[in-house]
Amino acid sequence: MLRLAMLVCLLSSSAAYANQRSAELVSSFQMYCTPGPPDFSALDAKATAMRLVVRKDVGSPRNEGQFTHAKSWRVSLDSGSHELVASEARGPNGEVTACGIGAENVDGDDMKQELIKAMKLDVPVRQTASADGTQRVTLWKYDDDATLVLVDGTPMKIPGMYLTLQRRTNTSR
Repeated sequence: MLRLAMLVCLLSSSAAYANQRSAELVSSFQMYCTPGPPDFSALDAKATAMRLVVRKDVGSPRNEGQFTHAKSWRVSLDSGSHELVASEARGPNGEVTACGIGAENVDGDDMKQELIKAMKLDVPVRQTASADGTQRVTLWKYDDDATLVLVDGTPMKIPGMYLTLQRRTNTSR
């Protein structure tokens, strides 16, 4: 009986941790990525003011109006750390700006359910598995020109996810 009680306690505490982790990640995503449309410069300034540690800063030269730029920072939460990512790109088909978070130690299903609940999302526009079956990609229409994308390893029970808000604009005239 004592063993059963200990097992139930362990299982319920790990479920509470998983839900706490997902809730903290969604809250972090909302704080950084949803106050307005994704804006690389604004997010860079906010991360700098918060003294977040830069993990990566990569890009291509801004020649002839075409470029790519991505920058990421490490964010620490009570449940663990995650990566905050800002990106921007311009090419012949328009411009894309994005804000996202990535974390390795979170269950995709827990994250998806917390995201739906916290952001009051409807049914996804699309949900597909990658060709090799290792990832699930779920898309929601966020507003007129923005898409919310959750990529996780749920099909293979691989922990981890990447959640991003992408805004696409056609700059050709």
